[in-house]
Amino acid sequence: MPARFKRVAKALRKSGVQVVRRAGKGSHAVLDDGKGNLYTIPLTNGDRTELSDVYLRGLCRAFGLDFDAFKRLV
Repeated sequence: MPARFKRVAKALRKSGVQVVRRAGKGSHAVLDDGKGNLYTIPLTNGDRTELSDVYLRGLCRAFGLDFDAFKRLV
């Protein structure tokens, strides 16, 4: 089930992942855990963007998070 970026960003901050939105870099956000792991996600509608489970599973893999536990936070 898709989740809005705003809620995903809040859950990521609780998990220690920083959301970086660079001005002038298009409609994307870069997620950084501070350990050298990065993950880029599209933000076609800004904070209202609906992220599919494909992106959520990918970011969970990139940062070593449990998908089911992360979905409960979102």
